[in-house]
Amino acid sequence: MISIVIPRSLDSLGRVIAVMRRAKVDVVQVRVLAEGRTYRVCIELNGTHDNVSWLVAKLDKLPEVLKIDAGDREV
Repeated sequence: MISIVIPRSLDSLGRVIAVMRRAKVDVVQVRVLAEGRTYRVCIELNGTHDNVSWLVAKLDKLPEVLKIDAGDREV
């Protein structure tokens, strides 16, 4: 499970989805929750540790990502 906080913009959401599409993981579920001026994107996925780490690293490099939480650890 990866949880991301981004500004409330469809452009930001589109960039997150574009990165997810390039990852070699199986996306089980994506939930987008509007919270004031931000979106919280909760991504449930299956994949190897290396592929999930790659996805977290790529998402963390996006300037739109304000906060990212991957499972039990804060990134």
